[in-house]
Amino acid sequence: MPGGHRQTVRDFFKNKGIDESRLEFVEFQARSDYLKVYSRIDIGLDTLPYNGHTTSLDSIWMGVPVVSRIGQTVVGRAGWSQLSNLDLKDLTANSDEDFVKTAVDLAHDLERLKHLRKNLRDRMKRSPLMDAPKFARGIESAYREMWKNHCKQTAPS
Repeated sequence: MPGGHRQTVRDFFKNKGIDESRLEFVEFQARSDYLKVYSRIDIGLDTLPYNGHTTSLDSIWMGVPVVSRIGQTVVGRAGWSQLSNLDLKDLTANSDEDFVKTAVDLAHDLERLKHLRKNLRDRMKRSPLMDAPKFARGIESAYREMWKNHCKQTAPS
């Protein structure tokens, strides 16, 4: 969204020696146009304190690999969960230094980037992330277990 926070971001990067012409802010747009933006992205950076969740999955679906910084909270570990389910744990990092190294190493591995861009969607389709029937069975099983426990606790003795 437009606002003063954009200048805060520009200033942050300027203080790190990065010219603001390298930054692009993308406003809200129709889903199809939003997904087209991924064709201009080489690597997604999934930062803390709150991992990307849906945007990371969109990125992967569109063939853009994501490097995720693993946090200590549930919302800071979604990237680890997603990448683990895609057998891409090597794109996760436990420290800021490893996060930068992982992203830089991936950026220099043009063959791997090309391979990932071509295969990420199929990898995602085959992953547990897209196995809706298995997920539904798991939820149903959990509900059954909760109901059984409830009935045991409320049954007359």
